[in-house]
Amino acid sequence: MPTTMTWVLILSILIFYGILIGVNIPAPFIGLEFESRQTPKLWYAPPGFVIPIVWFVLFTMLGIARYNLVRIEQADYQGWLFGLAFLCATYAYYTLGLAKVTSVSALWFGLIGNSIVILFAAFVAWKLYPVSRTAAYLTVPIIIWTSFANLIVIGEMKITRLI
Repeated sequence: MPTTMTWVLILSILIFYGILIGVNIPAPFIGLEFESRQTPKLWYAPPGFVIPIVWFVLFTMLGIARYNLVRIEQADYQGWLFGLAFLCATYAYYTLGLAKVTSVSALWFGLIGNSIVILFAAFVAWKLYPVSRTAAYLTVPIIIWTSFANLIVIGEMKITRLI
């Protein structure tokens, strides 16, 4: 039979999956869907199906980071992880949503939003480091992935002559 801490780990991961899925359920119903364009594909851009898989892995890591904070009795710091999760999960809203309202390319909002995610994830890692190096290190892959996403956005901006 699983121990209490095993259940805490499972619940922590499921909470972050709930954030990722729950925040994004309304998006297609309000017209926020990523289009499959026929623009030239960047050689380094992953296939579309890879992106949600990566985000589930990243949110699993956030869940493990939360578990680590609970395990070492530093649960007061978990709010930083939840804030980062909500910022990441709302990507469609601050890219496609703002583009729809302003008629400015979603790529600009993606570039700005990704940069904010990178800075906030670095701040969260910095906040967590003194109390849990493990939790801090588990946020770093978000910085790496989102930096890579920014390279893709910049490449798409060049292809579409936005920059």
